Amino acid sequence: MKKQLSLLLAAMLAAGTLFSCASGGAENGEDAQTPGGNTQISEPVPETTPETEEHLPAPAVEDMKGAVLTIMNMTPATFNWANTQIFAAEMNGEILNDALFTREQKVEELYNCSIEERETTNSSGGDLATAVKSGDHTADTCMVFDAAVSGVLTQGILLPWNDLDIDLTMPWWDSAATEQYNFYGIQAAVSGAFSLYNYSTRHCYVFNSDMLENVAPGTDLYTEVREGSWTVDRLYALGALGVLDLNGDGAMNKDNDQWGIVSSVTRHYSAMLAGAGVKYIDRDEEGTLFFAIPGNEYAMNVISKLVALNVGNDIYTSGTNDIGGGAESPIFYNNRALFIAAYVGEASRMRDIEFNIGILPPPKFDAAQAQYYSLVEGGAQSVLPKTLAGDDLHKAAVLLDAFAYYSYLESVPAYIDQVLMTKVARNEDSSDMLRIVFDSSFYDLGTGIWSGDTKNQFTANIFLPRSDDTASLCAKIGKVIGKQLERFTKSVMEMKGE
Repeated sequence: MKKQLSLLLAAMLAAGTLFSCASGGAENGEDAQTPGGNTQISEPVPETTPETEEHLPAPAVEDMKGAVLTIMNMTPATFNWANTQIFAAEMNGEILNDALFTREQKVEELYNCSIEERETTNSSGGDLATAVKSGDHTADTCMVFDAAVSGVLTQGILLPWNDLDIDLTMPWWDSAATEQYNFYGIQAAVSGAFSLYNYSTRHCYVFNSDMLENVAPGTDLYTEVREGSWTVDRLYALGALGVLDLNGDGAMNKDNDQWGIVSSVTRHYSAMLAGAGVKYIDRDEEGTLFFAIPGNEYAMNVISKLVALNVGNDIYTSGTNDIGGGAESPIFYNNRALFIAAYVGEASRMRDIEFNIGILPPPKFDAAQAQYYSLVEGGAQSVLPKTLAGDDLHKAAVLLDAFAYYSYLESVPAYIDQVLMTKVARNEDSSDMLRIVFDSSFYDLGTGIWSGDTKNQFTANIFLPRSDDTASLCAKIGKVIGKQLERFTKSVMEMKGE
């Protein structure tokens, strides 16, 4: 979300519900083309008059006469890297829990309805597919792993969101996700503020602020971000200062020594590549999907540089030879790394560490880049079952819109507040950095639906071995990707009757 989060955070600042004082503006600018013509990305809309709760056009209240809205949602164990919580059973004094509970109660009371959760352990929408194919209407909407959206769409089990009378341009609906999951006019999925999945799976960098003061006294990364000088080169220059052979054995070891940057291979490189504005899968002017790396000089140069930055030095480690990683977090948690590439949700759980931390957006590729980009991946989108029909269409439209609206005003600010209740200093600087992370959302179907054919191939064959043979990899996988996109496009067109 760009404009949406700007308005939300402006509202919270104005209302005093999140931060104790107003902070400086996030990166703003006009629409810009990334170097090399890789992708056209809309810049955040400059803030004007703050949009407070009173200024937001609230959905009309309607007596739903006891109607029940059912949301099929994944269990925390099924999707443990994201925040899956949509409902709270009761008040318990915890800020996010209580906000979730009260906003649900508010909607139920205002609209004379009930909102219920139906749990599933299938992240790919399998339970929904089974129900729809048997003619059972078990849920009005279902949360589905973003990588699985194309699968449920081409099974013919989804009702397009186009069929609901909802204005998806309103700020409680993620317009970037709406654009991402609209395929040739079919709105397959959306992301509403009632779900925290895509807030918790935004990329950021967390840094050890105590260590930074030791290795680079007086460094003010917050100011560097605001001034636009927080770049890939700056990340690595500071990372080099953090490298230390703690046991003095002359060799860097993940179990004993101090590193500049740690992360899984896929997390670190995905954050930096998206941070440079590069997509694996993009759309042309007609909306046709295509593999966006081959022939893109800018993208090729970015990949080449990202590889070169990790050749011949010990600045970065994944802690393992697996692209998914798993050994890098303990290095950071044990006070032996300066930076870690993380999800916002991971940062929110850093409560037991014994040092102070800060949050930053992924760095720009260079200072000339118009803005920061924070990749959103690994989350879940909301889809509609084909069995949703008749009076349920109106019910779903009214109640999902209301649920998203009150979540936007109440539970989303509570979640952001929860993130800042870690070892991050709750001050104006932290407020600014988190705002920039949320304002700079970046989506790429190549890190979601087609990640197996694109992102994972690059991670395993380019970034893990630190190889600069991008052209050969593109030649190897290009036909496969092209056929995947062609088959998907054909299926969607057949659904449209074209």
